[in-house]
Amino acid sequence: MMEIIEFYFYMKKDVLDTIELRSESVQDILTQPPHWMIRWGNTIIFLILVMILIMSYMIRYPEFIPAPIVVTSQNPPEKLEARTNSKIEKIFIKDHQHVKKNDVLMVMQSTANYKDILELKKLVDSITPDQLASFPLSKASNFKLGELQGDYNNFAKAFQDEALFTRLQPYAPENLAANQSLSEYRVRIATLKQQKSLEQAKYEITKKNYQRSQELFNQGVIAAVELENEKIKFLQAQQNLENINISLSQIEEGISNVNKTKSGTAINTEKDKITYSSQTLQLFEQLRKSLKEWEQNYLIISNTDGEASFQQFFGENQFVKAGDAILSILPDNKENLVGRMAVPAANSGKIIAGEKVLIKLDNYRHQEYGIVEGKVQNISLSPDKDGNYYVDIALPKGLKTSYNKTLTFDKELKGSAEIVTQDLRLIERFFYQIRKLLGYQS
Repeated sequence: MMEIIEFYFYMKKDVLDTIELRSESVQDILTQPPHWMIRWGNTIIFLILVMILIMSYMIRYPEFIPAPIVVTSQNPPEKLEARTNSKIEKIFIKDHQHVKKNDVLMVMQSTANYKDILELKKLVDSITPDQLASFPLSKASNFKLGELQGDYNNFAKAFQDEALFTRLQPYAPENLAANQSLSEYRVRIATLKQQKSLEQAKYEITKKNYQRSQELFNQGVIAAVELENEKIKFLQAQQNLENINISLSQIEEGISNVNKTKSGTAINTEKDKITYSSQTLQLFEQLRKSLKEWEQNYLIISNTDGEASFQQFFGENQFVKAGDAILSILPDNKENLVGRMAVPAANSGKIIAGEKVLIKLDNYRHQEYGIVEGKVQNISLSPDKDGNYYVDIALPKGLKTSYNKTLTFDKELKGSAEIVTQDLRLIERFFYQIRKLLGYQS
């Protein structure tokens, strides 16, 4: 047993001696460290920490909200679509041709002759409601109006009825007869008034004679027969005067009835005149409305001055469907450029006006051309049906990039953008994380 123990200690001593021999270089380093590390080690570590703090203060680590963007002019390009399923009857422009507002660019096929429709529209637009009586009905009578023929016929009939009423004046005979009756009544009144004055004189004379005879009879000068004769003359004169008064009353009543008839005729005349006029005006406005609807369905018209560009190749007699994009017009006034973003609801509360926006356009590689800088102008108060908020972006420098290159604007430019919502320093974000952890613990 003792021999075994001695053998163990002997082997352990040999192993220790071997380790010491193999680690002499290590022992030299540990037993004799360099003097500069002892003197400057803490200082170097302190300086490294200070440099880290300075760099964390200088380096910014912003937070971005990415979203797609469309850069367009303040007056965006106008996109014209087909309103009905039809064939193209006539094309008046070429690709990239400059057009003016209200120019007719294309005509779709319909049952009407588009030249006649355009001519009728020109006539209708040139006439105001108070000039309706001067409408040249004969000029438009041979137009082939197709879908609008019924509306035009209704207006033409109302226009002719009004003109016929104005020319024939159906109530004029009644008015003339009433005037003649009034004239005759005035003559009869004048005659009766003259007769009345004579009868009034006779009445006064017979009345005095009767009164005188009655006094003489009371005195016994004359007989009763003479008194009765004077009384009869007096009563006849009184009756004649009353008859004239009755005739005058009847004539005045007749005049009143004629005036009522005349007034009724005037009222009916004015009433029918208003009816005819309002009906003509109403059907004229209906024709104007139908022309506008036909124009929207079958005419492709420019609503602005600019350059017209076909969305694809089109030719006459080519069939197009309703909703197909046909033309786009780039307005002449395209100096003021804006960006429009659709931002998801997540983190949208951090977006405020004035924040920086970094824009990368699909048409120009940002590695080669650079990034366009913008600013948040405003954000919509409520989201759309997809939950996105619309954000308007102002471009103070236009399309000048970070590489001092000015990009060419063509219709509209699509790309991606990032809104810099919190441009914080690295050290600030570090303390934010610590504050968040402390908040969770509390």
